[in-house]
Amino acid sequence: MASPAASLSWNSSSWLNNRTLTTTTNEGIRIPDKSSAFVILAQKKAKKTRKIILTDDVTDVGKKGQLLDVKAGFYRNFLHPTGKARIVTPVLLK
Repeated sequence: MASPAASLSWNSSSWLNNRTLTTTTNEGIRIPDKSSAFVILAQKKAKKTRKIILTDDVTDVGKKGQLLDVKAGFYRNFLHPTGKARIVTPVLLK
């Protein structure tokens, strides 16, 4: 008895054999089918910054109480774990 994996292969799939990106004219010449082509557009990376307020002096960054825009990773990996900064909220600004 044949195993199910042997009967299901990519080469024998009728769906894959019927899906082509070319069309045939009356003369038998194959022309690429433009209607089934995919268009890929590049997108700019979004700048990920956080508005923070420093709770301690940080060398090369700023003084205590200063409002800054810093990269999200710098805040997440250094400033927040060490307790040197907090994200700005309306409550902190008062």
